[in-house]
Amino acid sequence: MQQKMKERTEMNKKELHNMKLLEATDELIKLAKEDVPVRDKGYYTEQLIYQRGLYLRAEVENNILKVAFYLAEYLSMECRKPVYTLYIDKKNDVFKGYDYRTKKWSDSMLDKTIFSKWLYQENSYMKEADTALIQKYLESEYDDAFYALYVYQREQRHRRLGMKYEKILTSWDQCMDRLPKIPKDWLRWQKKVGITQNFIFYHYSRRKDQTGYCSWCESEVPISHPHHNTVGHCPKCRHQIQYKALGRAKNIETQKETAYLLQTCGNNEFVLREFQLQMLIVSSSYKKPVYSFFERRRILYDEELNTKEYYFGRHHWTKENRWIQGKLQVPLYPGYGGYMTYEKYNMGNIYGKSLYGIKNRTFRRTGFYEYAKAKRFLDPVSFFEMVRERPYLERLIKAGLYHLAEDIMDNKAQIYCEDSGDLGKALGIDRFRLKRLRTNNGGEIFLQWLLLEKAQNKLIRDDVISWMCREKFKPADLMFIMDRMAPLQIKNYLEKQAAESGESVKDLIKTWKDYLNMAIRVGVNVQDSVIYRARKLMQRHNEMIKEIEAKDLILRAGELEKKYPGLNRICRDLKKYEYADKEYQIVVPEKVDDILYEAKLMHHCVNNTETYYERMSQQESYILFLRKAEQPTEAYYTLEVEPDGTIRQTRTFYNQQNEDIELARDFLVKWQKQLKKKLAKEDYKLAVKSQSLRKKEIDELRSKGVRVNGVGYCNKLLAEILEEDLMEAGNRELEEQAA
Repeated sequence: MQQKMKERTEMNKKELHNMKLLEATDELIKLAKEDVPVRDKGYYTEQLIYQRGLYLRAEVENNILKVAFYLAEYLSMECRKPVYTLYIDKKNDVFKGYDYRTKKWSDSMLDKTIFSKWLYQENSYMKEADTALIQKYLESEYDDAFYALYVYQREQRHRRLGMKYEKILTSWDQCMDRLPKIPKDWLRWQKKVGITQNFIFYHYSRRKDQTGYCSWCESEVPISHPHHNTVGHCPKCRHQIQYKALGRAKNIETQKETAYLLQTCGNNEFVLREFQLQMLIVSSSYKKPVYSFFERRRILYDEELNTKEYYFGRHHWTKENRWIQGKLQVPLYPGYGGYMTYEKYNMGNIYGKSLYGIKNRTFRRTGFYEYAKAKRFLDPVSFFEMVRERPYLERLIKAGLYHLAEDIMDNKAQIYCEDSGDLGKALGIDRFRLKRLRTNNGGEIFLQWLLLEKAQNKLIRDDVISWMCREKFKPADLMFIMDRMAPLQIKNYLEKQAAESGESVKDLIKTWKDYLNMAIRVGVNVQDSVIYRARKLMQRHNEMIKEIEAKDLILRAGELEKKYPGLNRICRDLKKYEYADKEYQIVVPEKVDDILYEAKLMHHCVNNTETYYERMSQQESYILFLRKAEQPTEAYYTLEVEPDGTIRQTRTFYNQQNEDIELARDFLVKWQKQLKKKLAKEDYKLAVKSQSLRKKEIDELRSKGVRVNGVGYCNKLLAEILEEDLMEAGNRELEEQAA
């Protein structure tokens, strides 16, 4: 059928092309020659303006209207061939254009062609007979034939578009007509269950015992010592309420809440309907609240849980509110307009009575009914999406492992579930541990501890695992100490330390790790229980910090030399980087001890991390000292410098950069220039590598969003700080020199 339609289109084009060509008459050529253009000078361009510029002819052949378009510049050169011909078949309500310059067919309207500027000027030329012919053929009342052609095209497009949308809207309406009616008790369910915010209104009184009106009970109930806006429970219905004193409370508008209704829809399909619920109470008539129940979205699920989504909104074509297929979009910044984003689905109440009657076979295998009974609020859309990705969720839910299922749906857990008939075996545990997991309503963390218990073949008490879950400790978090202490001992130790120090258990874990790492660094035997189970952890941690700070710099220098061989040799090879003038001088360290001493004295980052020593050992960058010429032995600024003289960082006391560094900037530039004469080919090779590593590091810091908070910096990106510090040596031929 499509091939036949294509053949018809080709035949139609050939038929149009074989029609008689409308050539320009002598009269048109004469008029065009008399149409002398005027030169119009604009701001940037210069163009020729004709009095008319456009000429038209019309003719009807085989019940098809042909309109030829000629331009004055071609006619004045006696070119009789039209620039463009428009063919209109009013009977079949179609039109087609042919551009003789590009030799291509066109479906464009006249306002999208080069003739658009004549559309509203009414200065094109056409004989009265041709104008009358067009008016008669198109049954148009417009005197301007050119505009009449455009109006026909516009209305034809509108009719075709209307037919297209009519077909689409009809299919949507047919789909919506298949939906069942809402349950009879749906209205009451929304009021009593869907809306969770309730109030007790009372008249202010000094009496201890009085009565108030409960919005859920819809009756007077006894209350005692109520306070405006405090939360309590109704003594009659036991629902949570908020007290509202009449006279103080004005109009009350509850928060918008979401409710979901699931129903069978057609053969082996079901529909999920989302409602938005709200209650408005006017203080003068608080016993007669106004309810707002608005159905926003409908999602149709087939047997494979594939979806068709509809939302209620204003259609751009019909200009009326109706059901529209697609995703609901809302402003990204409400009240400001601009960008739109897809509306997320909220957690909501589920109408449980209709779940029994859903006949969809796949729905019964999702475990949704059991999960909805266990959870009052949930997001059904995300649930069905997750079940499609992870079918084993059904087994977990039907086994009563709701917490574990919830962790998986919140993307907090990634578990491996084997294809086995035994669920315990599928999870990597056994039936005994599966029963414990269900009894304790365990989640992913509980399961990890059970897996560890099975792997080590050592029983861990359920109350200990539950404590670990409350504190959110996974086995991996405690592996640093579990080779020496059992989980029960760890729990008791941390609880005791938390009670004595006032620190949280989570912070104590970090302190404990830090303490043991420092103990290893000092050389203490961390396998000794006196050490790893310190009686006063916080005190020993602080003492260890002081001990490390007091450690001999020579010892640390020896450690660094051992870890990064060649550091002292590299320091001795830096003599060519020395330079001085009347105000400043660059001093190079003779050995690692000099760097450690200055870093400790200035309290900056070179003293707290080994990164800079690692870079020096790989000759990625060097540590140099900037001193004042009149005070050559006193610390002033520490520089991190690349092999070609590019300065990465300049830091003074306490890792700061003061305004006085700007005074030394000219000196640093002068130092970089004179250094070029001293550098060897090997230095440039190292500089190319250093430059690449520096750019990679800055890109990684930017992608991770690492920020700095401190003196002079307020939540600023570290990548931006490093880029601002950078003083490149200006070696444009760096790679050429390295080669």
